[in-house]
Amino acid sequence: MRPALVLLAGPNGAGKSTLYQNRVAPSFAGPFVNADLIQREELRDSSMRAAYAAARIAQERRNELLAARRSFVTETVFSHPSKLDIIDEARTRGYVVIVMHVGVDDPELAVARVRARVEEGGHDVPEDKVRARLARGLALIRQAVLRADRGMVFDNSALNEPPREMLRFDRGRLVRAEPVLPGWILSVYAPDLVI
Repeated sequence: MRPALVLLAGPNGAGKSTLYQNRVAPSFAGPFVNADLIQREELRDSSMRAAYAAARIAQERRNELLAARRSFVTETVFSHPSKLDIIDEARTRGYVVIVMHVGVDDPELAVARVRARVEEGGHDVPEDKVRARLARGLALIRQAVLRADRGMVFDNSALNEPPREMLRFDRGRLVRAEPVLPGWILSVYAPDLVI
């Protein structure tokens, strides 16, 4: 059986951890490599220095899992084109790659969720960074979704509801779409909305 890489992608505050809890964790036994959890639960340090250390640890763990050909879940905001490399590396090693893109229709919602997370003791991301990553990451995440064996796009704009699957791709080809799509999905995936 081929190992699986489940890659949760989306901006800060979009709901990657919520998507993991609601959709992935109940049916996937592999480890969850998450720099935020490493920082909070292992390093127990909310400083930026610890955030960078946690990111390095997460990268090392991903590399070890890939080398061992073990299934795992990880997440990213896709802040840089180099983040696409994990997909290529996993496919080279025989993985099934599943990319789950979660987003929101309003950047203010992402910013507010980050603020709420900080109030609950979670890690902070400066507002300007949230907005910059939101704008910069969408095109990269689209590339990841289309490059994956399976790509799914979820909207998490509704309050107090789990993320809702809106699109599904199979090796870059659209195979399912909800009849009404949020504006952010239309703006990112418009060229791909042909079944």
